[in-house]
Amino acid sequence: MIKFTFEGIEIEVFKRPEPYEYEIAENKTRIGYNKTSCVIVDFWDFRLKDGDLFELSLVKSVCTYFMQAYWKRSTKQGQKILLRESLTHKFNGDEYETSTLNFEAMQRDKINTLRIQQKNDDEIAGEIYLSGRQVIQLDVAIGRAISLMSPDTYRD
Repeated sequence: MIKFTFEGIEIEVFKRPEPYEYEIAENKTRIGYNKTSCVIVDFWDFRLKDGDLFELSLVKSVCTYFMQAYWKRSTKQGQKILLRESLTHKFNGDEYETSTLNFEAMQRDKINTLRIQQKNDDEIAGEIYLSGRQVIQLDVAIGRAISLMSPDTYRD
């Protein structure tokens, strides 16, 4: 199991054994196990869909883009990074209808930061400003989680 926790952001990767039966000689059965990778990524109470490569790659690409723009502009103090992405989940019958995770490059005192903000029906549920080093940490953790994903096992 791998676990990354940082101020409301949690990434957890583990293997879940799933039993299956198979036959060997003389009608004897045995039990084998497929180990399925589970990747859970939470930003406060916004959970990325388990195994959804699109959502994981969106977060990783935001981190990578931010860092490339950050280093490119590090010699030019005060240059803004143009980055604004969001990911939305819609719910039925819960305490809120939509939950949105926003990524935006912000500038404070001529230092670029990445703001990650969760909104539930336009109400802020969580917010954090990440420095360049912290974005690299998040990028490494998401990249590691993606690399540990395994395809599903199908049997005919």
